[in-house]
Amino acid sequence: MGNNSELVRLEEFVDKLLTKYNQLKSEYLSLRDTLAERDAECADLKNSISNLSNERSEVGSRVAGLVDRIEQWENEQVPLSQEPVEQHGGPQGSLFGGDAGNKE
Repeated sequence: MGNNSELVRLEEFVDKLLTKYNQLKSEYLSLRDTLAERDAECADLKNSISNLSNERSEVGSRVAGLVDRIEQWENEQVPLSQEPVEQHGGPQGSLFGGDAGNKE
């Protein structure tokens, strides 16, 4: 009977081992799926960052083009020295109103 009790202990030990193995295998598969999801999320975020970077570059280029067009337009305008000057010190004189030397 001593061998029988040893055999029962061995069976219980093997059952515990198999149960623990199945738990670990299940946890491993779950973690592997989670890792795959995170990898996909990281790839999506990298693509988003790349797209935003490209979009930012495009916006920067377009703004630079607009600034160039404005500068070109300004250069094509008649210089201020050739325009008639208004009595109140030019176009800004009316913005500030009154006499510049008269401070209260």
